[in-house]
Amino acid sequence: MYDMTAGISDSRLLFIIEHYMSTQSIRTQIIPLIGLILILGFLATNVVSYLVSSHAIRSALVEHELPLTGSNIYSEVQTDLVRPILVSSLMANDTFVLDWLAGGEKDADAITRYLKRIREEYGAFTSFLISRSSQVYYHFEAAPRLVDPKDPTDAWFFRLIDDTKPYEINVDVNKAQNNAVTVFINYRVVDAEGKLLAVTGVGLDFSAVSNIVARYRSEFDRNIYFVDGKGNIVVATAVETPVGSNIATSEGLSGIASQILSEDHGDYSFSRAGHTVLLSQRLIPDLGWRVFVEQDEGTALRPLWLGFLTNLGIGLAIIAATVVVVALAFGVYQRRLEQLVFTDRLTGIGNRRQMETELDAVAAHRDLLKNPVSLITLDLLRFHEINETYGHPRGDQVLRHVGQLLQELATDALVVSRMGGDEFAILWDGPLTSAERFAGRLLKVVIEDRFLDPDGELRLHACLGVAGLMPGDGRSGVIDRTARALRRAKDSGGDRVVSL
Repeated sequence: MYDMTAGISDSRLLFIIEHYMSTQSIRTQIIPLIGLILILGFLATNVVSYLVSSHAIRSALVEHELPLTGSNIYSEVQTDLVRPILVSSLMANDTFVLDWLAGGEKDADAITRYLKRIREEYGAFTSFLISRSSQVYYHFEAAPRLVDPKDPTDAWFFRLIDDTKPYEINVDVNKAQNNAVTVFINYRVVDAEGKLLAVTGVGLDFSAVSNIVARYRSEFDRNIYFVDGKGNIVVATAVETPVGSNIATSEGLSGIASQILSEDHGDYSFSRAGHTVLLSQRLIPDLGWRVFVEQDEGTALRPLWLGFLTNLGIGLAIIAATVVVVALAFGVYQRRLEQLVFTDRLTGIGNRRQMETELDAVAAHRDLLKNPVSLITLDLLRFHEINETYGHPRGDQVLRHVGQLLQELATDALVVSRMGGDEFAILWDGPLTSAERFAGRLLKVVIEDRFLDPDGELRLHACLGVAGLMPGDGRSGVIDRTARALRRAKDSGGDRVVSL
């Protein structure tokens, strides 16, 4: 629908409103009705706003915030692993290590001192080397020992013998350090032909991962935990998801556990203890774990709910004050604002009444206008043939389409109206020369339009009349001149613009 106030100055708008307002006494019983309407409108607005906002918050949590938290944790874990991987790579390519292995591992104390120096220099939790030929495990402080292919804690070494990757990361107990859970970076030491000579590397204290989880839970009030490939929870800080439990048997998660473990990442929603919980998870390939980030939906929406209640109280107080002010201001004499019916029902643009009212306002307040004003009228030629050939519904479609074209093209106009039938009018905010140029462009668009017939066999035809608002002009003066210009355009064969 065309905005009837577009381009209208305050004084002219006041004139229009005053012109269409009638003053009469309003019965006292209508005041409570006004208050009821305000209350219902306010409640509807706030409820819809709350629902929209809660949906937006939920979407933001599921689509952005929870995945971002998981990504940040993933990045921190990866960052914590970068330095140990580099250190392990240096160890695997260290000429001392290669020469010591090539020399037959004769000095065990030398490699122990080397490993101890590596640990101290780079702040590692542990450092180690396992020889392929002797299968001896050298540690920075513990005595050397043989690795056992039957020992589950040593199975990784024998698996790595035939592996082609330069290194692997695994989480295991550290037998040399009181069975402490450790994140090991196992780097292959190879000769010039790529044959495995040994495995060396460093380890991270597993508590570093636990500290990341605890810190993010404290900062964001979200439940964060790690799950291994079998669904076992290996790192956690919340009683709802204790370490050692499995998501397949966890309340709420049991129904989606298999789906989660089959996807590298995803966002989910489930119910736990009567609360809706939003979940985002992603796989950390280097560890083979998944980081889970949970958010209780009720906790996330609590500030919004408190804000809703606060706004509700304030709004009701304002409505009560408004009703009191209205009752006092219009206690004896009140005015009822009549609806300004300025829209053409068929096309959705302005109608004749709007154009005439605007012309009256412009003529009455011409001294307040910054620019001259011109009137453009457009008449579709042989429009009755369209109705006869295609039917009146199709003709109505054409009128709607032309109205839309005028509204889209006449962005600088004060009013775009359908005056009746197939005649349209544009009140142009500019001098006659500017209106003539625009009318020429408009005519070209209309007659070249393919809306009626895409194949171009049947086109629209039109003529346009243009006149400027002269000093002392009223509404009828400028309308009469545009009508004469329009007749001249028709008499000249149409598809042209004539101005007076």
